[in-house]
Amino acid sequence: MKQLTLNVTSRALHGRGPARRLRADGSIPAIIYGKSGNQSVAVAQEAFRDLMRAKGNAASLIDLNVDGKKMLSLIKEFQRHPITQKFLHIDIMEIDPNSPMTAAIPVRAIGEAHGVKTDGGTLAIVSQTINVRCLPKDLPEFIEIDVTELKVNESIHVGEVKAPKGITFPGDPKRVVIVCSEMAEEEAAPEPVVGAAAAPGADGAAAPAAGAAPAAGAAPAAAAAPAAKK
Repeated sequence: MKQLTLNVTSRALHGRGPARRLRADGSIPAIIYGKSGNQSVAVAQEAFRDLMRAKGNAASLIDLNVDGKKMLSLIKEFQRHPITQKFLHIDIMEIDPNSPMTAAIPVRAIGEAHGVKTDGGTLAIVSQTINVRCLPKDLPEFIEIDVTELKVNESIHVGEVKAPKGITFPGDPKRVVIVCSEMAEEEAAPEPVVGAAAAPGADGAAAPAAGAAPAAGAAPAAAAAPAAKK
């Protein structure tokens, strides 16, 4: 898997004011969560942006350089500004290279599902990630799932996914990961019901239904002509 490097610096000041000043100077406030305690650090905005571009959607271990001290880590979570897309905060998890770890790994479907190819179905990844437990050295970038045999109205659950060597799935084995559904049919337009709507009168108003009393102020309807005598 990818293993990238990120330089960070310790910071002593906390709170909204120092965090705003830090962002104004082009850095991101971050916290490293580790066994020895939590540590507040600052990360250069440009350096973290480059890291995320290199990382992409894959899971990646990060060689973190904290004031010259190196540690293995994983990006746990980050926040971005909804408009500028600048990074606002980062949570980093320290990793012990000799201890099993749990992480959410992105799912990737491979192959073309039988239900899509043959029956015109649609494939959907319901769970974008799967929790895995393994040693850091065995951490995969993706969990690849072969969907070739998946038919319409069938799904793949966590318990049915083949785990790579050295990896287990600690989550619910019945959790749906990928589903193949029927293509939704276009909803047909409702057919008009004959006689349901009254025809408009000469002045644009709807004529009353047969046997109904005329509206107030309306002229009475003309009497029907008598039937011709035989």
